[in-house]
Parts: sequence; C-alpha cells; structure tokens
Amino acid sequence: MPDHLNIRAFRVGALETNCYIADLNGEAFAVDPGDSGREIAKLLKEENLLLRAILLTHGHYDHILGVNDLSAAFPDAEIVIGQAESAMIEDPSLNCGFFNETAEISPDRFVDDGDELLLIGRKVQVFATPGHTAGSVCYYLPEEEILFSGDTVFRGSYGRIDLPTGSPQKMGESLRRILTELPAETAVFPGHGPETTVGFEKMIEGY
Repeated sequence: MPDHLNIRAFRVGALETNCYIADLNGEAFAVDPGDSGREIAKLLKEENLLLRAILLTHGHYDHILGVNDLSAAFPDAEIVIGQAESAMIEDPSLNCGFFNETAEISPDRFVDDGDELLLIGRKVQVFATPGHTAGSVCYYLPEEEILFSGDTVFRGSYGRIDLPTGSPQKMGESLRRILTELPAETAVFPGHGPETTVGFEKMIEGY
C-alpha cells in the first residue's frame, strides 16, 4: 500500500481563502497561500517539513498574498501558476489587489492543460479551467483521487465570473469537463468553503 498523503486546510486572509498543505515523508507542497505566509512557514519548519512547491490555482490577490513570505522561508520551493495568469499577477487592476494590498509574485514555472508534475512522490496533473479567470487551473492527484479546485468548483456552487478575465461560457465548459472526466469519488478541495466531491457536484448540476 502506498504511503498516505496528509492534507490540511488553513483559512487565511479577510476572504478566508483555503490554503492547503499536503505532506508525505517529510516533504510538502502548498496550494494557494493567500495570506499568513510567515505563519505557514513557521509551522512547516516546526514539523521539519521541506516545502517543495507552491501551487497557485489562479492569480487573485486573496490566493497569492502569502506567497512571497512563504517563498522567502523556502527559496528552493518552485512557484507554479497557469500560463494565462502571467499578466494578472503583475497588475492589481486584474488580480483585484485594489480591494486590499498590492500582490505581485514571480513564478518559477508556468503550466498549461495536460502538464504533469511530480511532487513529494505523487503525480499532479494540471487541468486548465478558465472561467473564474482566464488562467485558472485545477490540480488533480490521480493516485489519491484528489482535486484542488481553486475558485472553479465550490460545494454546490462555483467562483465569480464577473471579475477581470472571467467568462460565464468558459466557466460552464470547465465545470462540465471536471464533472464528466473525473471519478465521482474524487475529493474536491476548493478555494473557499467546505470540501465536496465530484459525485455530489454532478448530482447538483444534473450530470
């Protein structure tokens, strides 16, 4: 039997963004550290976990504000984001930093649909899911049947489509793809709110 991946969620920032830490055998990766980067780094170091990567589902400020502090503590951790978010992460008028404080980051790697990462002994597949933003992506771990969905899939809902680069049509296409291509048992870890499953969302959407 493979080792079990440990996943913890932390609600960070004013919008209570879900930041996830996944760890296995002393190594870890983070998903969407939207704030509290120093506190997350302190926790990782207290638990002797080596951060290998920071995965970002999209470039809105409430998902990236903690990146720079976390990266400063773990400078070798690769910062990963969707290719189409390259403009958003540099422009507060696009990443909604004007609501709070300006958030600018410098990713190490831009990914696109179909890319596959190998992190802490697990395959991580990239699904391009435009709709909430043009470059939104989800990260799927096939061995665990786990999806980090960002603001594409919420429990019983989905992310806003009226912000810069959002698209109702693209969101519909992305939701349909996720809910028809992934197993019903897939556990979904969203950017905000409680966990869900692909099967539950298929029932809600009528697939």
